[in-house]
Amino acid sequence: MYVNRELVQRVEYSAADFCARHVDVLVRMSPTSDAAAQECDGGKLISFGPGRYVNRAMGVGLGATPAEEIVAAIGAFYSARSLPASLEIGPWVSEGLIAALASNDYRLERFRNVYVRELESLPDEGDLDIRQVDDASAAARKNILSFGSLPGSEARNISDEFCDSAAQVTGARDFVAIVDDNAVACGSLNIVDGVGWVGGAATLPAYQGRGLQQALLAYRLRLARTSGCDFVACTAVPDGQSARNLERLGFQLLYTQTVCTVLAG
Repeated sequence: MYVNRELVQRVEYSAADFCARHVDVLVRMSPTSDAAAQECDGGKLISFGPGRYVNRAMGVGLGATPAEEIVAAIGAFYSARSLPASLEIGPWVSEGLIAALASNDYRLERFRNVYVRELESLPDEGDLDIRQVDDASAAARKNILSFGSLPGSEARNISDEFCDSAAQVTGARDFVAIVDDNAVACGSLNIVDGVGWVGGAATLPAYQGRGLQQALLAYRLRLARTSGCDFVACTAVPDGQSARNLERLGFQLLYTQTVCTVLAG
């Protein structure tokens, strides 16, 4: 796939738009979360709420907004919610924004890779039993995605809230893989403006190493094509298992993204 500014903008803006849709659901389902979203430079300032998974600006630095105006908007938005100012950036953002972040005490927090895959040629799905999540399997999916957090703990409550709200987002489809009549792995396909985002991947420890995530990926790639997506996108930690699964199935590294945050102290 030829990489240019227009492709990067489409990927970044679609991710930001999907998270803004998720915010709309959180506002309705979990009003105490203080979830909020705000337009900025073609992207979005996103807050799922304190302690939750997404509290950073997405898709900014690719438009025409002056860098200092972007940084001021990010600072005001997160300060109003008692959260550290934070954003995702990639190598296509303006040099002015990079300089403005440095002068406003932003620090590199972590990296992650952004991958894309075209849909002309697809891998074999195999014969794994994959089903869309329904009322009967929703609880099993939440358990898989909790990564062993104890029921009633803060971590489990946040994870369950995420699962319940994510399932209600427009364009979201969630799936479980069935082995021995049990849901043991899961993954999602979220479609925004012709981009199919794959995520929500997890497997119960006892079933890891069996190729379940690769089968789930292959299934979602085919579904993305039949649903009219132009391509599929995903993020993963560099050199993690998810990144290796993506690369085995023909995903292309689009760029490495960094999360920059004003760190306390």
